[in-house]
This record gives sequence, C-alpha cells and structure tokens, in this order.
Amino acid sequence: MHYYRFSLTHGWKHRFSLALFMGMFTMGFATNYTVSTKAALTSRMATIKPGDTVTVTNGTYNWGQLNFTNRNGLSTSAWMVLKAQTLGGVVFTDSTYLQFSATKLLISGFKFANGQSKSNDVIQFRNNNGVAANYCRLSNIIINNYNSDSTGSYLNDGSDVENRWVSIYGTHNRVDHCTFINKFNAAPTVVVWYDNNTYPQKSTPTYHLIDSNYFNGRGYLGGNGGESIRVGTSVNSRSDGYNIVEHNLFENGVQLDPEIISNKSGSNIYRYNTFRNHAGGITLRHGRYCQVYGNFFVRDNTGIGTQYGIRMIDKGHRVYNNYIENMVGNSNSLTSLRCPLILFNGVTDSYDTANPAFASKYFAADSCIVAFNSIVNCSGGAGIVLGFNVDSIGAYKPTGIVVANNLIKMSKGQAAIADTSSGSNLVTYKAEGNIYQASKGVGLAKSTGFTSKTITFGARSNGVLAPPSAVKDAAINTATYAGMLASLDAQGKTRSAIFDVGALESNGTGTVIAYPLDTTLVGAGKPVTVLPVKLLTFKANLVNNHLAAISWQVASEINMKRYELSRSNDGISFETLGSLAAVQKHSYQWTDTFKALQNAPKYYRLKMIDIDGRYSYSPIISLYPAHTIEKEVRLFPNPIVNGQLWVATNQICDNAQLVITNMVGARQSSTQANAQLVQIPINGLTKGMYFLQWIRNGAVIATQPFVVGQ
Repeated sequence: MHYYRFSLTHGWKHRFSLALFMGMFTMGFATNYTVSTKAALTSRMATIKPGDTVTVTNGTYNWGQLNFTNRNGLSTSAWMVLKAQTLGGVVFTDSTYLQFSATKLLISGFKFANGQSKSNDVIQFRNNNGVAANYCRLSNIIINNYNSDSTGSYLNDGSDVENRWVSIYGTHNRVDHCTFINKFNAAPTVVVWYDNNTYPQKSTPTYHLIDSNYFNGRGYLGGNGGESIRVGTSVNSRSDGYNIVEHNLFENGVQLDPEIISNKSGSNIYRYNTFRNHAGGITLRHGRYCQVYGNFFVRDNTGIGTQYGIRMIDKGHRVYNNYIENMVGNSNSLTSLRCPLILFNGVTDSYDTANPAFASKYFAADSCIVAFNSIVNCSGGAGIVLGFNVDSIGAYKPTGIVVANNLIKMSKGQAAIADTSSGSNLVTYKAEGNIYQASKGVGLAKSTGFTSKTITFGARSNGVLAPPSAVKDAAINTATYAGMLASLDAQGKTRSAIFDVGALESNGTGTVIAYPLDTTLVGAGKPVTVLPVKLLTFKANLVNNHLAAISWQVASEINMKRYELSRSNDGISFETLGSLAAVQKHSYQWTDTFKALQNAPKYYRLKMIDIDGRYSYSPIISLYPAHTIEKEVRLFPNPIVNGQLWVATNQICDNAQLVITNMVGARQSSTQANAQLVQIPINGLTKGMYFLQWIRNGAVIATQPFVVGQ
C-alpha cells in the first residue's frame, strides 16, 4: 500500500477513500434512520442491515455507556453506517464511551471532547461481553482532551486513571482520518489487542490498518504508558499481526515515554508516517520480522527536547528508506537510547524464546538490516548505535546485523558506535557503502564499510533536503537490496540502476508521492487516504450494445499483486469475472461479453490487492443501454473552486439531480439537472473537500470530487 497527497502545485496525487464512498454513495436498497436519543440509537444499531445508515442528529450528549451488538453483516456485505449529521456536529462529553460488536460497520463523524470515561476505553471494538468486531471501520472521529484525570497535571500523581482512547479487537479493522489531541493521562492512545495472552503461544493474526490519523499534544510525564500507538503487549511477542500503520502524523508531544509507536508483535509494517517535534520515535519493543520504511522524522522546533528515531529489538527487522533530520540525542554515550537508529542488547539471545520469564524482557537485535536511511544534521552520541549497554537491558549484544548504504551527517558526535564492553558475546555486523560526515569520526574500531566525505545538502523540496552529490550512484551491491526497497526511495521515486546512498534518489524518476505530512493532509475531514495503488481512471464503454470495454489506469503500483474485476446487475451483489496480475504497465483492459443491456444497467467494481494481502475497492461504475449512455459529469473550474461551480453534462436527463455532499456523506445542497450546463453557488460551503453526485432515478450515475478553496 502507499500514500498519495493532494498538492496545489502538483495536482492530484492521491486517491479518495473509496471504501467509504462505496458505503455511502452506492447503497442500492438502503434505509436511512435518524435518531437523537440513546435508546433510539442502541435499538436501531442492533437491527440495521447491510446498506442501512443511522444518522445521529447534531447536538451535545452525555449518554454514558453506549453498547450494541449487530449480527447482520458479513465481510463481503455493504457497509452498515453509523454517522454524525455533520462532521464534529455530534459531541459526546462528560462520561460517554462506545463499545460495539459487528461485522462491516462504518462509524464516522463523531467528536468526544472535554470528558472522561474513567478506566473505560473511549471507543472499543468489542461489546461489553467481550465479543470482538471484525471488518469494521472508525473514520473521521475527533477525540480531544478526554482524560480520566481530575487535576490535568500530566503526571502520575495518584489522581490519574489510565484509559485508552481507541482499543482495536478482532480482525481486519481500520482506524483512519481521525484526530487525537491533548491526551495527557496514562495508557496509549490507540491499542491493538490480540486474542491469546499466554506467552509464547501465538494469537490469531489481526490484519488491522491504522492510517491517515493526526496525533497532537501527547503530554503524559509519568514515564511508561505515554505511547500514541501500541500494537500488542509483551505476551504477544511471538504472534504475527500483519498490521499496517501508515501515513499518520505525530507532532508536539512532550511525553517522557520514548515510544510514540510501540511494536509488541511480529510481521507488522510501519511506513510513511511523520514524526514532527515529538519527543520519541518508533520502538520495535517485542516481536520479529517487522518492516519500518519511508518514515520522516523532522525537528524544526528547538523547544522540543531530546528525540530518537527507530529502536530495534529482537530478530529479523528491516529498517530502510527512512529520513531523520535535525534530531537532538543525548550525550556521546552508549547509555543514550535517544539517537537516530539503535539496535539493542538483550538479557538473552533471540533463540531463547520459550521461557515465560523473558516475555517482558529484551532480546538482543539479531539478523536485522539497516539500509538506505538518511540521517541529516543530527547530533548526540552517534547516528547508528550497535548495542545499548545498560544493566537493565542486558549483556547479550546484537549479532548478524547489516548496516549498508546509509547517509549519516552528525553535527555533533560520531557516525556509529558499537558496544565493546565485556559480556556474553561480541557485536557482529557487516557494513558496506555507508557515507558519513561526523565531528568525532566513525566511532568504530574498524571503519570498513564507512567512507568519510564532505556532505552538503541541496535546497529543501517537498519537505526534505536534497541529497548531496557525494551519494549519487555510490551504493554498494545494489542488487542485494533491490527487492527489499522495491527499487524505490523514501518518496516513491524509482531508483536508478546504481542506487544512491541514503533514503532519497537524486536522479530518481517518477512522481514524488510521499513526503513529510502536515495538518492539511491527515486527520478528521482531510481528503487523504492510504490505498495500495494510485488509480487515475476506471471506465466502462459499450461496444455494439453487447460488449463492455473496461479499462483502468494507475500512476503507481507499489506493492501491488493483482486486480480483480467484478460485475453486478443491481450494484449490490457482485460476481468476479477474473483477475489480472499487476505488471507495472499502468494501463489495463478487460472485455466483458453479455447479452444486450436492454433497459437494465450493468455495474462494475475493481478490487485492488497488494502483496501483503490488503485490498481496497474502486468506485462502482455503471454501464447503461446505448440510448441512455451518459458521459462523466465535468466540473469547472476543477479541482479548486471559488464562488461558483459549473457542471456540464452531455444531455438533459429527466429525474436527475446534482447533489453536493461533504467528506462524511452529509448532503449540502441539491440542484435540478435541467440543463446541459448548470451553475451551482458554493458561497455557503467552508474550505475543504466535497463531492458532486449526479443522481438519476435514485441511482448515483457519477461522482466527482472538488475542493472549495475560499
């Protein structure tokens, strides 16, 4: 999967949240309910069917425990939707908290503010009987200052009551485009839980997606328990999760806990996240075989104290294509865990995994790859630390480590340090292709694999400093790492035949599709999502009234495996026609043969599946009989609109409306499509993203996005 950003200068570089739009805009036989009381809400949520929507009327409510169970959905069903009337218009306060168990439920648009749920999770993906939710989605939710603390002291002073804001149970759930700000009591903000807590037994893989969220102002100063995201617990360290945490923005955190993201299970992916002015980083605390790539760590506020980038503990992790700039670590010492990249010692080696006594301990880093990272103008002990020597961590040192083709510029300190203290073993590593400049040298007994050069970065572009000329085509053994990197750099550009050293390819080709995030791109109501492919077009054309020529174009196919095309007679139940492998050709065709359409349309949907097993759907497109075929709705100006929106269609259609909705599907206006060129005033719309739907006889014929720029 990959992330795409909308930019005024670069045009459309993202896809929309297609699954959300499918759920909201293509419900063929949906029933809509509106509720304004707790009793009405819980009653409706127990009985709604796939395709139904329950809307809570705007207002401020203190409803205490909200708990419901719905047994009507399947993983392949249409979405059941629970949403606020408008984004943030339903405010839960005081002691309101939500527990639910369902399959294929989308919850969207609610705000929890200035309240506290005591020791209860604010939102929990399971009911009060412990029955988990599966294939559910929490989107466009705001939680602000919902702390179970009577003093607001930010300290573990006895008045704190620990609680989590979102607890994810079950499997295949998603938390996206949410805003989590001002959490200052103990316990993580978002937690992934597993179903087996007996070490070292394995739990059921969870396959969750946490993406496009905004975290700001984490302020717990009591030490441990200040994470923003935790994936698993210590006893889950031998469980594989296959979770993906991507494209989230973390900023302005002053918590003492060094773990912004705490990984405590195996086979998870952390990519394209941004950590800005935040006292902490990513810690692979427990678990094996995780991947950390394409993340951006940026410090541009000197008021933020010491930071670190990525900590590696246990076996088989791959850390590559990360960009770490202006990070301030601790002193030049092996007792400093705050540095750009660090591989830990352990109380035992990574083969002693069956003893429950070690469940919460440290395992020495083993067989990890640290490659093609850029450490830019950082200071502290060292850029890369091989072995963290503190008594409580342990004397077993990292073994079998590969440190390759990293770019390291330290304004203070050394390029690398290795633990040379006496103990159970020696640090073993292979180094090649690393280029550095550091005031105190490389810091290793042997500098093999590290080359000192003068490093001068170029102008800032897309949020990062351009790589120095010294790294161009300088990587060693490029072919060895091509598969791991997918031949891409941190921004999604294709690397040249001989890769550059570091996270950025100076002569890379293709579109820049990832870079440090800001608040215009993620969080509640923002027009950005994470999906496995950048879909440019998806079209169906009628040929001789009995052939459907289906075509789609993509701008990027990062980690893509295949496409599956499905057809439907009603827009609800789909049958799979077949699949095509993703072969990096960016343009695909499929011909569907069927009997004459007569007066009934056909509907098509594209399922896009990546190599990790994650998938997303395209919008549903329709194909009408020859005498009623309509072209796409065209908007002028587009994508940025100010004042007036012009809508052009190729013909006038009876019973047709032009409907504007916001990001969460709330209708903003409706205009009769009584001409081929219709003018719609948008002066009443606030700045942001909207969608124009062309609706005929109750069916959505076409949907076009636009942005109000006033």
